[in-house]
Amino acid sequence: MSAAARLAEFVVKTSLEDCPPEAVVRVRRAALDTLGVMLAGAAEPVAGIVRKVVRAEGGIALATVVGTTLKTAPGWAALANGAAGHAHDFDDTNFALLGHPSVPLLSTALAATEAETAAGRALVLGYIIGFEIDVALGTALNPDHYTRGWHATSSIGTLGCAAAAARIMGLDLVQTRHALAIAASHASGLKENFGSMTKPYHAGHAARNGILAAQLAREGMTASETALEGRQGYAAAFGGARGLDQSLESLGRTWHLLGSGIAVKPYPSCALTHSAIDALIDLRAQHRLSPSDVTAVQVGVNGVVPDVLAHSRPTTALERKFSMQYCAAAALAEGRVDFGSFADGEVANRETRELMERVAMVVDPGLPQGVERHAWSRVTVRLRDGRTVSTEARGARGHPETPLSDEALREKFLACARTVLSPDEADGVAEQIGHLEHIPDIRALTSRLEGHLD
Repeated sequence: MSAAARLAEFVVKTSLEDCPPEAVVRVRRAALDTLGVMLAGAAEPVAGIVRKVVRAEGGIALATVVGTTLKTAPGWAALANGAAGHAHDFDDTNFALLGHPSVPLLSTALAATEAETAAGRALVLGYIIGFEIDVALGTALNPDHYTRGWHATSSIGTLGCAAAAARIMGLDLVQTRHALAIAASHASGLKENFGSMTKPYHAGHAARNGILAAQLAREGMTASETALEGRQGYAAAFGGARGLDQSLESLGRTWHLLGSGIAVKPYPSCALTHSAIDALIDLRAQHRLSPSDVTAVQVGVNGVVPDVLAHSRPTTALERKFSMQYCAAAALAEGRVDFGSFADGEVANRETRELMERVAMVVDPGLPQGVERHAWSRVTVRLRDGRTVSTEARGARGHPETPLSDEALREKFLACARTVLSPDEADGVAEQIGHLEHIPDIRALTSRLEGHLD
């Protein structure tokens, strides 16, 4: 049986009853976080640019563009919502995928479920199926795939989105196999675009292409049986096929949603900056540090990090999200990293600007090397009085080992959602997501996500 056929079997034959109950809880949390960052990102320039194209090119009004009154064809809605959801780089990650699972998957599932007038349980199942396929492929292909320069959020996520769309849209085994093989040709996204608007666009690109692959397959388009594992197929081109068979065999037997899980971001910057931000905020408070006390900061990172955090001297707000020098300096100077840390224009805080020159990022071979620990760091701060203060190797708050509490996650959602919705509306949406799988028609939720943006 080909890889696409094996994936199709999992997509078509898995029911919500087959999934662990805890997986449904994880989807609710992911949906709460993702819809919050989607609402917050809807006002960002990249989201506005995409909506201009959607208004010019979009089709029949079946699906909601979150934060607006615009309705459009499901693929266009998925593109717009995906770009908005990733605009702040505040959305969740999975460290086996080495990417962002939930914005592409929720953008796909929300649009497909709305277009099909389906229930919340269809969305939940579509998300779980897409997540499991995303991480299975990520486990097989990474880290080679990622270090070659592919942005896995899109280059792997497109196949997860196609799987989610195929299940929600009711494709059969043959159609689903073709959808996944079509998606393998759609898959793309380059890390070289990190720090630009194209990076968040990738999330919408994956969602739109996943829906498009399912739509084409439903209408009868065919693709190669061996598009994934063939000599010139997806795995060979994108990172080698080592472990592909083993990863696919585990589908439905072990659940990645409960294993490698989801890392929720407490800061709107690249996840690879977060453990250092946490460490520096802690050291600042513990030792009552001021910027003038500090002569040097060294952040030890995993070997995959420097190619991602490539902007040592960032010149734009988007580049600062991918700058360890900036994020570390902001954390130490201000004791926080939030939306205000990434305002356009010159860095306003003089102490942050000066501290950036004293931050060095170095590869630390003593850090854990597994892909699920590649975001760990070790921080050392040298002080003018001759002392050195440091932290041990650590992950970040929000990682699966140290998840945000339900209360903290809700507060993050409300802070994001209230940029578009009224406080009462935001509270109501949060309450509704708490029983997502029981919503009889997903339009009961999407109708509450409309806002005043263009």
